[in-house]
Amino acid sequence: MVEIQLGDSIPYYTWRLDSSHRPLGMKTQPMPYRPNAIAYLPARWAFPAVLLMTVGSCWTHSGWGDEPAGDTTAGPPKTGSAEAAEADSETTNDPVGDVAAVKKTSRPRPIRIEKDQRFSEQPGRAGLCDVYFPATEPPATGYPVIVVVHGGGWVSGDKWTIAAYSRLFAKEGFVAVTINYRLAPGYKFPAQVDDVRSAMVWVNQNAKRLKFDLDQFGLFGYSAGGHLSALLASLADESMQVRAAASDWPIEDPKWKQLPKIRAVCAGGPPCDFRSLPIDNGALAYFLGGTRREKQAAYIAASPAAHVSENDPVTQLFHGEGDALVPLAGTRQFHQAQVKVGIDSRLAVIPKQGHMLTFISPQTYQTVIGFFREVFQTQEVVSPQ
Repeated sequence: MVEIQLGDSIPYYTWRLDSSHRPLGMKTQPMPYRPNAIAYLPARWAFPAVLLMTVGSCWTHSGWGDEPAGDTTAGPPKTGSAEAAEADSETTNDPVGDVAAVKKTSRPRPIRIEKDQRFSEQPGRAGLCDVYFPATEPPATGYPVIVVVHGGGWVSGDKWTIAAYSRLFAKEGFVAVTINYRLAPGYKFPAQVDDVRSAMVWVNQNAKRLKFDLDQFGLFGYSAGGHLSALLASLADESMQVRAAASDWPIEDPKWKQLPKIRAVCAGGPPCDFRSLPIDNGALAYFLGGTRREKQAAYIAASPAAHVSENDPVTQLFHGEGDALVPLAGTRQFHQAQVKVGIDSRLAVIPKQGHMLTFISPQTYQTVIGFFREVFQTQEVVSPQ
């Protein structure tokens, strides 16, 4: 219920490094944290989106938060087979002495990844997800499951850019269903929201086969993915008419009744309220289809802050203090609105970090994992080095 500041010892230069992508006109001016008063220009998303993808790739392949070589998409090895023996041991060099000795050491079975599972009928990669399973056997009630939604300004990105978080979830005992979705401007709101819903339906339909515990179902996303996660969590208890305003699904579509209940949501760096944008500003037309004057209903329907109510799920928000891309004030106001109506809402402010560095901060990992571990009441499995 309170806002916390983490890690005040982080050097200030990290904020300066991360904020270097700001437009030239912003470098010589103070950066006011007015909620959504700064236009969300598509061009302003382009470089951060590419940077996010690059950082995600480097993070995933550098080994930080990554699983050792040996992750498999073909399921666990068969007991007693040569593959099983190989999976249970590895050859390493002994650094002691001038001549390295070869030895075998046991290691835990790696997490299991089922890649490119189709969760919807959308064309191309938009309907694909990767499913990350823990190395441990499922609990009696099934695995807690989290749908993971990537960022990229709704216009770019892919599930691999947030794969490091998915691996970390699997190491902690959660199943991570990491999705692609249709991107703007080719597909405008609410296509992206419906794609996350389709992934939720897929989770429900496959819960028995994959041993999911739908009583421990959550959403996680960063940036645009944080917005989509927060929006769906805020909309979940609204009337059918309000929910349908943020969907292309017909009200009579049976999929509405197949959506699992969202028990927890964690959203990082999310745009939370589009209702205060200048009425004739077209910066978000590529996503929302026009200006606020032209598409007023879409701007309301797409704003998580417009749908806050007392029955929304427990929420963890986190945001970089120096975020020059998505103003912190918008997340603060969303958090305060949730607290006001009695939602169990937490806000972690990562000091002196901008949009990109907040995404890869170890403090962010601790916040995210600690939140889901608490809400789903799981035991600690592993801690990052």
